Amino acid sequence: MASRTPLISPAGAENWRGLRLANAYRLLLALALTAAAITDQGPAMFGQTAPSLFMITAWAYLFLAMAFEWLLELRVLPFRPQAHLHTVGDLVCLILIAYASGGPQGPIALALVIAVGIAAVLHGGRAAIGYAAAGGILVLGEAVYASWLQADADHITNSGFLGAALLLITVLVIAFERRAAAWEQRSQSQEKEVRYLSELALRVIDQTDNGIVVSDPDGEIEYINDAARQLLRKPEGDGTSDETNPNDLGDICPTVLDALQSWYNGSGPQLADLDYPRRIRTNFHRIETALGPRALVLLLDLTAEDERVRRDKLAALGRLIASIAHEVRNPLSSIRQAAELLPDSDTPEEREQLTTIITRHSDRINRLVEDVLGAARAPVVHPQAVDLGNWLEQFVASRRQRWQNADPAPELVTTGPDAAAAVMVDTTHLWQVMDNLCDNAERHGRPADGQLKIAITLSPAGRAQWQIRVCDNGPRIEAANRDALFEPFFTTHSQGTGLGLFVSRELALANRGELALEDPDHTPGQAGNCFVLTLPAADGASEAEDTTQTQGKE
Repeated sequence: MASRTPLISPAGAENWRGLRLANAYRLLLALALTAAAITDQGPAMFGQTAPSLFMITAWAYLFLAMAFEWLLELRVLPFRPQAHLHTVGDLVCLILIAYASGGPQGPIALALVIAVGIAAVLHGGRAAIGYAAAGGILVLGEAVYASWLQADADHITNSGFLGAALLLITVLVIAFERRAAAWEQRSQSQEKEVRYLSELALRVIDQTDNGIVVSDPDGEIEYINDAARQLLRKPEGDGTSDETNPNDLGDICPTVLDALQSWYNGSGPQLADLDYPRRIRTNFHRIETALGPRALVLLLDLTAEDERVRRDKLAALGRLIASIAHEVRNPLSSIRQAAELLPDSDTPEEREQLTTIITRHSDRINRLVEDVLGAARAPVVHPQAVDLGNWLEQFVASRRQRWQNADPAPELVTTGPDAAAAVMVDTTHLWQVMDNLCDNAERHGRPADGQLKIAITLSPAGRAQWQIRVCDNGPRIEAANRDALFEPFFTTHSQGTGLGLFVSRELALANRGELALEDPDHTPGQAGNCFVLTLPAADGASEAEDTTQTQGKE
């Protein structure tokens, strides 16, 4: 069997404490045996076979226990040698007392078991097994010796059982020691992991830009990171005293403490925007701990957030102005050129041609301005229950009439279910979205042979939704342009404003729907592009209708 170290290292204070407890038990046992030897009642229980040997051994055991106590006080020997001396002394003295008492039975057998168990605890591993084996051999040897001297002495069987008990108690103690060592090792490993995670969390919290404060409901701070100290720092020259308690939230920032206590008492919001000492947003959370309830206060610097929003708005405004300038420059140049040529025109045909150019480009600028205004305004929605099947028939008829003079005229095909497809939508918005999708197909989706085919398909989409797919047979949209397709002012056509699809998606969202370009992987055998408009069904949509109408009135 491999060597095993004790549960506690030999140099540890726990080992010396255990050795002291074992010697205290030894001292009490020796005193009891000595008292039995010097009284008249003692021989009735102990020392029947050899009273003199019993008395000498009892006194020797008492003096040995006292000597061990003296060695423990002085610590002139290391732990290991002292533990071995204690175990050897126990085995020798108890075996002699057992012989003097007629054999290892009764209280003497129990004392031997306890002594071997103490040895297993103190030594562990091979040393404990060795002492258990030595104890068993001594017990059997005493039985054999007693049988040899006394013909009527027959306690070999009891001695065999006692030897087996010594080995068994040793094995049990060692197994328990190993399990306890494994538990301690696992506990230490978990403790190290918890300590590591705690330190890591504290480092992450210290490095974050958001302020974090943990306090009790009265504002006594238990943790605060550097970001929170900076956010709650009083401005210079505010007239307040600098002698504040850094662990009291009321001294650092009374405004936050008032908001915390209002939320804790149920009279204040969980999220609160405060303007002192700077514009911050507080977010309160309750934490239940073994020490009682605690409050976690998250602080967000709104001044930095406001600055970020301001920069984003300026950047968006710059892109908007650049896009509008780019879109307006070309038609303005054409208008100016036509206006300069108009006085020098000689024939009515030339004047009519120049006037047409001015009118067409003026309409283009006007359409651009209307699109920009439409994109900037939030749509006011007036939803109503509509049968998409009937509505699509009217829309398709209108588009066919509009395209009847085109050469070649686009081919428009519709398919749909036989059942009614009732949706909740603003019909004006729906007409505008479908117009934009058809115009987009006419402008960008015409194939190389010139014959444009548009297929409009109506089908159910999941639970309480209907779907309109508008597909053309033109070239696929490039992968690089798919992500920017619904962004404002993005266009690949010289006459486009880049706002049609953007406005269409905004109208779909306002009607609780969705507009998206279908992934080409979903239709691998089909050419062209498919736009999918999803709308909510009319069933159970009355509540949404009321909400949308209220938003529209506001």
